[in-house]
Amino acid sequence: MIKFLSSIKLAVILIAALVVTSIIATLNPNVNIYKSIWFRGLILIFTFNLLICSVQRIPVMLGKLFKKLDSQTEFKQYEREISIQDVTVSEIQLRKLLGEKGYRVKEENTTDKLILLANKGFLNLLAPHLLHISLIIVLLGAFLGSFGANDRVMAFVGNQADIPSHVAKGMAIQVNNFQTLYDSNGAIDNWVSDITIFVNGKEVANGTTRVNKPFKYKGVVFYQSSYGYNHLIGISGEEEEYYAIPDKKTFNVGDTLFNIQYLRGGSLIKLYEGRNVIDARYLQQGDTIEFPGGEILEYADINPYTVLAVKVDPGTNVVMVGFILMIISSSMFWSGRYREIHAVLDKKSSKVFVKVVCKNTDIKNQIYTELATKVGEGQ
Repeated sequence: MIKFLSSIKLAVILIAALVVTSIIATLNPNVNIYKSIWFRGLILIFTFNLLICSVQRIPVMLGKLFKKLDSQTEFKQYEREISIQDVTVSEIQLRKLLGEKGYRVKEENTTDKLILLANKGFLNLLAPHLLHISLIIVLLGAFLGSFGANDRVMAFVGNQADIPSHVAKGMAIQVNNFQTLYDSNGAIDNWVSDITIFVNGKEVANGTTRVNKPFKYKGVVFYQSSYGYNHLIGISGEEEEYYAIPDKKTFNVGDTLFNIQYLRGGSLIKLYEGRNVIDARYLQQGDTIEFPGGEILEYADINPYTVLAVKVDPGTNVVMVGFILMIISSSMFWSGRYREIHAVLDKKSSKVFVKVVCKNTDIKNQIYTELATKVGEGQ
C-alpha cells in the first residue's frame, strides 16, 4: 500500500484529475467543485503521496550530508587513477584545488596514503526536498481554503449592512464615505470605500478598501467590487411624490423619458423624445427641471453606495508560505550541482585514485580533467 501511495504513477493520475477538475470548475463557476468532499479527497491523497515520497528520500539526502570517510575502500572501486612524480607537491596541489573550488573536505593522512572525501552543492541537494515540502504546504493551504466562504455586501454611505453569517458571524460594516478618484488627465484612477467594522455591535476597526488594495480584519478580507448611485427625486404633478432611482436607469414622466447619470461634474439629467435628447443639464441639490407635460422634477439628493466582496480563506497564509518556500527551493537549483570527490593518494605507488559522484556527466568529466592536470602534473 505504501509503495502504491508513493508511486509516480499515482502522482500523475492525481495531477491529471486535479487539472481536469480545475478546468471544469473554471468553465462552470456556479458549480462549487472546490468545496466537494471528493475534491478535498484528491488534495489529501496527493499531499500524502508527496509526503511519503519526501520521507522515503530524506535518509538518502541525510546520508550524503553526513557521509563519513571510508578508509577501507579498495582501489578497484575508484574510476580513475592519476600517476604523480612528487607525492608532497601533489598532496599540496590536491588540497589547494579542492579549497579553491569551495569543497568541504574530510581527510585521513597516514604514512602510506592520504584519503580525502570532498563534497559541495548542498543547497542543490536540499532543493528537491524543500520543493516537495513547499508543494505539500500549498496543497494543505488549498485544502484549508476549501472551507472558506465569500459573499457580496451592498451598503449606502452612512448606513450599516450585516455581513452574511456564513462569512463572519455577528459582523457588520458601515460605509463612512465612497469616492471615485481621478488622475491628472481626468481619467478614473480608483474607487475608495472608507469603512468601519462592527462585531456584535462594538466598533473594532476602521480602514479603506480600494481596487487591488483590500482591507483585512482578523482573516476577513474586504475587496472593492462595484459601486453605484441612487438619485432621490421629487415629481410634482397632481401630487408630489419622491423616488429613489438608480443611476443611468431610464424612466418616464408622462410622455417624456429621462435618466440621471452621476459624472465628475455633477448629476447630469437628460430628457428624451424618442431617441432624441431635448434637454440636458447638471443638477445640484434643490434644483428643478420642468418636463414638456408640465411636471416638475426636483433633485433632492444623491445617495452613493458601494459593493464589497467579503471573503474568508483560512488557507491563504499557508499557501503564501508554500509559494515563498517554492521560490527559495527553485533558486537553490541554480546553486550548482551536488558532487562528491573520493580520492586516495597512494604514497607507495605514487598514484592518485579518484571517483567522482555527480549526476551531470559534463561536470564529472571536467573534475577528472582538472585533477589530472593540476595534481598529476603538479610535481
